[in-house]
Amino acid sequence: MKIFVTGSNGMLGSNLLKLLPYKVVGFTSNELDITDSKNISTILEIEKPNIIIHTAAYTNVEDCEVNIDKTYKVNTIGTQNLVNYCINKDILFIYISSTGIYGTKKSKQPYNEFDEVNPTTIHHKSKYEAEKIVQNHLSKYLILRTGWLFGGDITHNKNFVYKRYLEAKNNKEIYSDDSQIGNPTYIKDFVKQIEILIENNQFGIFNCVNEAKNISRYEYVKKIIENFQLDCKVEVAPKGMFARLAPISHNESAINYKLNLLNLNIMGNWEEALSSYISELKERI
Repeated sequence: MKIFVTGSNGMLGSNLLKLLPYKVVGFTSNELDITDSKNISTILEIEKPNIIIHTAAYTNVEDCEVNIDKTYKVNTIGTQNLVNYCINKDILFIYISSTGIYGTKKSKQPYNEFDEVNPTTIHHKSKYEAEKIVQNHLSKYLILRTGWLFGGDITHNKNFVYKRYLEAKNNKEIYSDDSQIGNPTYIKDFVKQIEILIENNQFGIFNCVNEAKNISRYEYVKKIIENFQLDCKVEVAPKGMFARLAPISHNESAINYKLNLLNLNIMGNWEEALSSYISELKERI
């Protein structure tokens, strides 16, 4: 089995290369332009993968509100180009999506895979349009909606946990927003869950998040600082301190409903996963 990973220099992509027990090849955005269908066909004809895991995306939610054309070109058309290559080929296409696409229908209850999707930001709209393309044109696919991913190397600029460590290390007090809830999700657990879905020949849409109940960004950051045992107080940010252009949903929490029904859920509690990751980090910093 050969797996082809897009966005291989990202936090998730690099961990897929490192942790999946298969032959895995990865391409960065500099090596593979997903907005260029000819480039995609040329490279995939050489690599001939059995599975494509598509992690590459334009992920800056704030910038997406301004750079709308770029957002849809990369996130939606880029996915369309990869899907076009897979049509009528025996390739499993795995698309990495987000629990942020569910929108604002629920105030505190977690979303399951059967809930209506109503994205509120350009970023999440572009991801949902890409999901629809995958569903409409392929029969062998997995769409995986995940949460607030953490883990990976400290050199990644989106390593939220390590950034909070650096912030708290140099301050006696830091602030965090308590208005949004979600699922902090460990990349290692997510990669293992992907492996299990592949091994069990599963297809369709799945939430893949660590278990969390109404956990806010503020509680998440507090737990990070607590695990690092830093002498820094985490305060609730005053209203407007972290004002955002993107109209993000205040509830991005989800439950792995389908994985539970199939007895395939290995995504454990977020606090245990975070503690495990920070224990690893402490040995490196």
